[in-house]
Amino acid sequence: MPDCCCTVSFRKFDKLYAEIVPRFQHYGFRPPSAGVVARDLSEKIEESIRQHCETFDEGPGHVDLQRSGQPWEVKICKDSGLAINQSKRVDGENYIVINYRSPSHVRTIWVLWWAEEAFFSPRKRNTNARTLRRQAAEPSKRSE
Repeated sequence: MPDCCCTVSFRKFDKLYAEIVPRFQHYGFRPPSAGVVARDLSEKIEESIRQHCETFDEGPGHVDLQRSGQPWEVKICKDSGLAINQSKRVDGENYIVINYRSPSHVRTIWVLWWAEEAFFSPRKRNTNARTLRRQAAEPSKRSE
């Protein structure tokens, strides 16, 4: 996936978010979180991947993408990590991760193949996310 597609998308996202926050506040509403807006951006990136890489299809159910029958998830994460839902059981998933820096600079795009539970921090009671253990996952990571 060309870096320029993500960079352009992030610039648009940054401008959009800067414009909608004051409008929501002006009318007395709380603006959507950056994470909610980022989810929409993620869907645009998935659409772009399907458009430019004919080996990817739309995934079934809650799966973002599918390639050769294997599920692929697109994740947009600030700085250099990958966080997943606390309740997620990781068993062979593939991730396309876009790391960005504030306000809208794409830092890295990388692929994590065949993810395993051992790649992520242990489950904890008081958090909604688990983080990537980079050393454990390094053999399955491919950077652009």
